[in-house]
Amino acid sequence: MDRNELINEIKKQLKEELGDYRTHLESKIPPEQREQLKKAKDSSTHFIQENPWMSAGIAIIAGFVLSRFLYKKGSE
Repeated sequence: MDRNELINEIKKQLKEELGDYRTHLESKIPPEQREQLKKAKDSSTHFIQENPWMSAGIAIIAGFVLSRFLYKKGSE
């Protein structure tokens, strides 16, 4: 088995395992919450597609604030 075949086999196994985990986790979420999560995902995806620069700015600011918060906690 060459390198590419080995990589493809590993990818296949990982996809199967992740699919199993996803199915298992999805079965634990009640249908009402699953629908709410889908609506939230769809609305956030729509917002990001309509406002890519604003979305990037929000992500940058959130990352900056989070890093400052974590940096201060780590230095004490």
